[in-house]
Formats: sequence, C-alpha cells, structure tokens
Amino acid sequence: MKLGQMDELVFEIEEQHGWDKLFREIKATSAAFDLSCKAAKSQENRTRNRYRDVSPFDHSRVKLVDAQNDYINSNLVKVESVGRYYILSQGPLPNTSGHMWQMVWEQNSKAVIMLNKIIEKGTRKCHQYWPPDSIHSLCFEDDGFEVRLINEKDDTNFIIRELELKKLNSSDPPRVIYQFHYVAWPDFGVPESPTAFLDFLACVREHGVLESNVGPPVIHCSAGIGRSGTFALVDTCLVYLKMGIPFDVREILLDMRKYRMGLIQTPQQLRFSYLAIAQCERILKQNSVSSVSSSGSEDENEEEPPPQVEDPAPEEQPPPAEASDSDEPKENSRKRHAEPDKSVEEKRGKQEDINTSEPVVVDNNNTKESALRKRTIAKKNADLKEHVEQIKSNMKKNENQRPWKHYVIGGILATVVIGMAVRYWYG
Repeated sequence: MKLGQMDELVFEIEEQHGWDKLFREIKATSAAFDLSCKAAKSQENRTRNRYRDVSPFDHSRVKLVDAQNDYINSNLVKVESVGRYYILSQGPLPNTSGHMWQMVWEQNSKAVIMLNKIIEKGTRKCHQYWPPDSIHSLCFEDDGFEVRLINEKDDTNFIIRELELKKLNSSDPPRVIYQFHYVAWPDFGVPESPTAFLDFLACVREHGVLESNVGPPVIHCSAGIGRSGTFALVDTCLVYLKMGIPFDVREILLDMRKYRMGLIQTPQQLRFSYLAIAQCERILKQNSVSSVSSSGSEDENEEEPPPQVEDPAPEEQPPPAEASDSDEPKENSRKRHAEPDKSVEEKRGKQEDINTSEPVVVDNNNTKESALRKRTIAKKNADLKEHVEQIKSNMKKNENQRPWKHYVIGGILATVVIGMAVRYWYG
C-alpha cells in the first residue's frame, strides 16, 4: 500500500462492511501455519498457562535462562525490517509472576506494558505482580527477585509506575523498570476512538523503551494476543509511516501471527487498529505539510519520511473482546467474534465527526469519502432550507388569519349586546 492511502482503504472497507470478511481471511490464512506448541502442551507446563488454547509457538517462545524449567507463556515477535522487537505475554498468574520478572531481567527489558485491568467483567484477568505502595515490596524468593514501587503517576487514561527490580543474592545493581498501565480499555468491545490509545502509545515511545538499543518491552493483556497484538501492530505501522516505507497492514499482521498465535482477536480490534493507523497518517501528513510551509520549500517530496509523532491527536474503534478464564480466547468457539458489532455502525457517524475536527490535509483530487460527505451535507442543507421555508409560510398564513378571527368574534359580541339593549328598551 502506498503512503497516504489509509483513509481511503478504511473508507472502502467501511462502505463494503468488510471487517468481518477481512478478519476471516487473516484467520484462515494464519490457520494454515504449521507451527508447533509442544512445550506449552507438556504436563509440567499446563499450570503455567492462563488459557488452554493460547499457547506460545516453540520456535519463538522466550526461554527462562537461569531456571530448571525454562517455560513461560511468552513469544518474541520480530519486525526486523523496521527494528522492532516485542515480547508478547499472557497476564501473569500467581505462580508465574516471578517468572515474568525473571524474563524482564534476563531479556534486559526496560518496560512492561499492561493493557488490561486486574478485574474486568467481574473476572480476574491478571495477578497483581507489583507492590501496591512504596512502603512495601514484593519478594519472589523462589525466583530470586524483589520489586519496589519508586514512583507512580496517574494520568487520565493510564498510569506510569517506576519500579525497582532487584536480583536477590547478586552483586548486580538494581534496575529501574517502567510499567505503563493502560486503564481506559472498556470491559466490553473496544474504545470508541483511538485518541486516548494513541496518547498512551506516544507516552511509551517518549520514554525510549521500544527502541532496538534496549531489550524488547514485555506487552501483556490477559491472553496476550488481543490488545497486545493491537498495540504491537499499530506501533509497527507507525514506524513504517515515520520511515516513509510503503506497507500492508494485513501482511504485517500475518507475519506477526507467525510468532504468536491469534494476534488481534476480533473484527472490532482489527478495525480499531486500522483507524488508529489512519489517524496517525493524517497527523503526520499535516505535520509534514506544516513544516514544508514554514521552511518555504514547496518542492519537497510528499512521501519523504514524516516527522515523528510525539502527541497524536483526536480519537476509535475495534480491539479485543479479551479472553476470559473460561477458555474464551478459543477463536473457533467464539461465534460472536465472527459477527459484526452492532455498535460499530452506530458509532461510525460519531467517529467521522471526531475525525473531521482534526487537522487534515486537503487533496486537490477529492477522495470518495469527501465527495460523499459533501453530497450528504448539501442534501441535508437543502432539506433543512425547504423545511424552514415551509414553517415560515405556515406561520405567515396563521398571522394573516388571526385579524379576521378578531373581527368576526367582535361582530358577534356587538350584535348580542345591541340585541339585548333593544329588547330591554322596547320589550
């Protein structure tokens, strides 16, 4: 796909109601991948899996180094063409929280990105693997690690925690690990707009924890495939945008699914990802045009790598109806994932209103969306004008009729009074 075409692509899929079809195609293609999960299925590792049907592929699973059992439900997802590496993991269980911190230490990760709340829909989605305050610490003696809370900053939609990770019985100095906890994802469906999610992603990027010169970030939700896949997909595509490299969202997602199964669980999550990427493309394009105008160089190539997005603007829709503890992630068993979300169509108009308030570069060749919107607005204005004129006409008629009513009523009253007087005097 050429740069600058995300809006047009999203519009075409919306017009065709094609999100379910696109999701089914991706699901069917990735189902043909012949990739084993033998380690996850072994008897000794079954208690280390949150869901029976979400397992790490053997070829890409992260292995614990200093442990008798090297298994953890995590995969290293590589996008080598743009230098991005992510560890996608399930939400830690009580018996695997220490393993998660061991993985963070051994992989030299600088951040843990958490995309779910501890409790959602009345179900525990993840064990709390960090201390509740700065007074107490969490000690994982069996795994040899201790975690302390240094600082906590509460934003509107997310929380940034600065944690100290210490390896017990070691001379290695403690490390500072950032936890970025996104708390604005609704318990049902997906956010109405990507804006808050993109603000969160921008904050994570600003801390430099996604760069290739540090260890891969650990990204988790509950199953580690829905929201986690959404985050990795959107971030990767934004790197392509920044570098000015043409890309295909569908192909990138399929390639990611070769490292961890089932990334992006629903058509709604898929749509949300496309909307987020399209929104960032508009912002980057606007910033690029603004920088060209300010510098006075009008001959710059439009497809030159755009400036980095530090503060993405306005917000949508689709990622995970996240897996529940009753094997909900099982794609084949969740018919609702193949059904269109009724709220999608209702919210589409709202989304367009939000997007039109953003700075958008106007193309001389109007897109289909712009033309359709203009025709719709023109028709609505014409109908409104006709309706207003009709109301004015009716009001004028009523006003013209009222004086005659007064004269008629006055005449009747006068006749009655005169008649009574004549009868009184001559009767």
